[in-house]
Amino acid sequence: MTTDVVQPSSLPRGPALLFGVLALVGLVTLFYGLFADSERTYRVFLHNWLLWAALSQGALVLSAAFRLTNASWQGPIHRVVDSLAAYVPLSLVLFGVIYLGRHELFEWTRHPIHGKEWWFSEGFTFIRDTIALLWMTLISGFYVYLSVRPLLGEARENTSGSRLALYQRWTAGWRGEAAERELAVRRLRKLAAVLVLSYVLAYSLLAIDLIMSLAPHWVSSMFPAYYAWGGFLSAISMTALLCVLMRNSEGLRGEITTNRLHDLGKMIFAFSIFWMYLFWSQYIVIWYGNMPEETSFILARLGSQFLQDTWYLEGFWTRLAEPYVKITLLAWILLWVVPFWVLLGQRPKKTPAILGTVAFGSVLGFWIERYVLVTPSLVPPESGAAPNTLLAPLGGIEVGLALGFLGLFFLCFLTFGHVFPGLLPAKSGVR
Repeated sequence: MTTDVVQPSSLPRGPALLFGVLALVGLVTLFYGLFADSERTYRVFLHNWLLWAALSQGALVLSAAFRLTNASWQGPIHRVVDSLAAYVPLSLVLFGVIYLGRHELFEWTRHPIHGKEWWFSEGFTFIRDTIALLWMTLISGFYVYLSVRPLLGEARENTSGSRLALYQRWTAGWRGEAAERELAVRRLRKLAAVLVLSYVLAYSLLAIDLIMSLAPHWVSSMFPAYYAWGGFLSAISMTALLCVLMRNSEGLRGEITTNRLHDLGKMIFAFSIFWMYLFWSQYIVIWYGNMPEETSFILARLGSQFLQDTWYLEGFWTRLAEPYVKITLLAWILLWVVPFWVLLGQRPKKTPAILGTVAFGSVLGFWIERYVLVTPSLVPPESGAAPNTLLAPLGGIEVGLALGFLGLFFLCFLTFGHVFPGLLPAKSGVR
């Protein structure tokens, strides 16, 4: 298949300005919240950080999966996926805010847990998490470097200014286009395996340290895999959403074909089922075992009647009135019920409006799910401060920080597309 290098796009002023304003809103909200209600602000910050950090890293895992499986159908989709990973270094920087709020987020920093003092100690915990994030940032940066280097040799001939200086540094020791492509393919294949394994280990560790430790006596051996898989699935959903929205943009027009949308739809459909499998595998064991150290986590999110002996709907509306139950069920509906039933046939997967709506709902569902993972552990239902409305996470601080993270994420996405060229299949190779 022949290929054409697509020059970097100009930074779109409208979207860049919009996302810049959103990022500024988030920054102002952060400073306001730290003075007005620091505990709530750090809680909301952690909730959003957990979403976007795993999503951006999961996008690069998707790129690695394409290479490991010799996928040939994705075409220009890999450009979208690599651009999503531009946020990865920023997630490392923003982790510093979580460290600053450690005493308000993690009870074990104030009251060490008997038998777990050595693991959940401030120094050891945050040093290992920082090392994990630093390693993921370095390996991700090297992966992206290997991915774009073969494109820069031709692109630098039509580039000037600071971008040219960057291209020249990244193409030092240029061997020629054919040799560079061959070398990149070999290196990326090996690095992709390391990247996937590193992601599983690093984000499983973060799931234990940043989510499970919020309820330090709760234990689930499957939860780390559940969180890591959620990051991967959220990246697929975001990729599908952006492909639908950008299918008529410069460089992608005519390339996001019906078959490619169909393939993305199949991935959301299949992998949401596996996400549900991981959830159910935890849930049914906890429900059947009925051990207090395990059931407490589920009780706080699904209500006191989740341990009932029957699956009949008797008392269902009473259960919905308990804190967090409605918002938890909404996340479950968006992440599994809707993708499964809507994308069951071929036509919905090939229809941009339907696929885009389901993908948007999935990303929104993961934002809600991260809220559900964090907040009930810090504001338990019995505290009297837990919300019991469907719009529980929509206070001023919640909205402001959510918009801020959204703005930062897409500023990184747009900047990557502005700086680096893309690689598209020739028209004859479009599937």
